[in-house]
Amino acid sequence: MEDAQLDDLMAKGIEAAEKGYLHSAQVFLGQVSEHRNTPELHSYLAYCQAKGQGRVHSAAKICRESIKRESNNPIHYLILGRVLLISGEKGKAIDAWRQGLRAGPNPQIIDELKKLGLRKPAVIKSLKRNHPVNRALGKIFGAIGLR
Repeated sequence: MEDAQLDDLMAKGIEAAEKGYLHSAQVFLGQVSEHRNTPELHSYLAYCQAKGQGRVHSAAKICRESIKRESNNPIHYLILGRVLLISGEKGKAIDAWRQGLRAGPNPQIIDELKKLGLRKPAVIKSLKRNHPVNRALGKIFGAIGLR
């Protein structure tokens, strides 16, 4: 198979995975995997396994291996975060996405974080988040641009 065909199949596989068509994504990416061995390909295949078959632990391991091979590619962190979220590990998913943003800007990671509706930490950590002092300071700091 030619490189252009493999690139096209890879793009179709990624698009299918992003839209939730996991079986189609696995078919496209599986065809590519017969000819290529890239970390991005492995990450997307792992995501399909986690989401479609519930194999989250092996998928997370594959994503971490991809990160070791290409630590500057935010896509791996995006997919690892999604896999961790599937397994119910929200805090670890957020950590993975934040690492991904440090590796490079990625609008998909930002969208994932926005979907979760992340909140900023309390101004005074020793008080509860909904304490009136924390609420007031949060509003004041937000208004003057310190938050």
